[in-house]
Amino acid sequence: MNKINLIDKSGYFSVSDKDFFSSCAAIVLDVLNRQNEITTVLLSDDPELQNLNKQFTGNDYPTDVLSFTANQFDPETGRNYLGDIVISADRAFSQAQAQNNTALEEISTLIVHGILHLCGYDHADPISHDEMFSKQAEILLAIREKMS
Repeated sequence: MNKINLIDKSGYFSVSDKDFFSSCAAIVLDVLNRQNEITTVLLSDDPELQNLNKQFTGNDYPTDVLSFTANQFDPETGRNYLGDIVISADRAFSQAQAQNNTALEEISTLIVHGILHLCGYDHADPISHDEMFSKQAEILLAIREKMS
């Protein structure tokens, strides 16, 4: 069984919202056939994402999601710590409004995107871009089906 650690530093989301996000992350791992994984999703704000983006990528601007792969096996629990995803709730709200989506839809999309990065997907070239975004669409459909 997978474990999702969800931390809301943004303070924007209700308990039911956070449960929804945790369920989304669990569905992503299930669709990807990942077992016994631990992942942390941190909901934060633009200043933190800008700081992390500058520190780890050299880009001095806020971004919507960053993924930090760990892939560290814990022999005591028998689980693999897959890594961390940090999401800017500020970016998510802004992007949701621009795309006529809800914040919940946008955060769930960013969770899927972030976990795909943790699992080795990338969008650095046209072929990997198409593969990643095709998988992302497939997972978002699975989330809609399972959560409705």
